[in-house]
Formats: sequence, C-alpha cells, structure tokens
Amino acid sequence: MKPLLRKPIASFYFDPRKTWPFMIMLSVLMVIGFARLWEYGLSEEWAGAALLIGIPAVALLMIGSELRIRGPVVVIAEDGLIDRRRGPEPLPWEAVQQATIKRRLFAKGIRIVLTDGERYDIELNLLKAEPLEVMKLIQQAAHRAVGDETADR
Repeated sequence: MKPLLRKPIASFYFDPRKTWPFMIMLSVLMVIGFARLWEYGLSEEWAGAALLIGIPAVALLMIGSELRIRGPVVVIAEDGLIDRRRGPEPLPWEAVQQATIKRRLFAKGIRIVLTDGERYDIELNLLKAEPLEVMKLIQQAAHRAVGDETADR
C-alpha cells in the first residue's frame, strides 16, 4: 500500500550495498554453525548452534520480509512521515513531541517520542539515508507543519 501523505519531501529506499553484505555475513555465520554442528555434534555444540544458526536465521527472515517492500521504505512529507516497515498508517507531525538521533554503535536511526509517550523508532542501517540528513528533514517539515517560519533559516 502506498503512503497517503501529500507533498512528499524525501523518500528513502533500501541500499543494496548495505543489505547484501549484511545478508551474506549472516549466511556465513549460519554455514559456520552448521559446520561446527557437523563436526562436533549437537551434544557438544548446542550453544554454538543456537548462536551461529538460530540468531542469524531469525535476522535473515526479518530482513527478507522487509526487503519485500516495494518502493520507498521511509517517506517524509509536509503533513507527516511513514516508515512502511511499521505499517501503512502515516504519523502526523502533530503527534510528534521530540525527535533525536540514536547514538548506538551498530544502530543508526531516529528515535521519535510521540505526544502520548509512545516511541516511533526509524532504523536507517539498511537504507540509503544518514541520520543527520533525515533528522534535518524531519525538523524542517515538522516546523513548517506547525507554522514556524524560522524552520527554513
């Protein structure tokens, strides 16, 4: 389903240069896990099998389901934004209380706190987007939506 936002400002898609190496790395971990399982058996390597097979398999399934999304994944528009991985409903700017850049080692993204106290996190690890760029667009669009004329300065 396409986003129902009017006047899109920016759209962000999956970046194959980030997605495929990540999926290959997960697959290699699974191959190593199966090789260790083959060599040592389940009685000695059950913990290694869980770590090297189970966790990457779940991650591959999650990423595979996200990659089925056609078109832009994150859309920022004048009246709100949408992360299509979270569902088809757009988030209006009136519902946003605060937005900050996530500062974690392996998690790039934006954390949005809504007026009802809920969080709406946008993960950017596998997208053609940088947190600073997305944050600036969010701030400008939100300021314009509430009528702040200093947003573009």
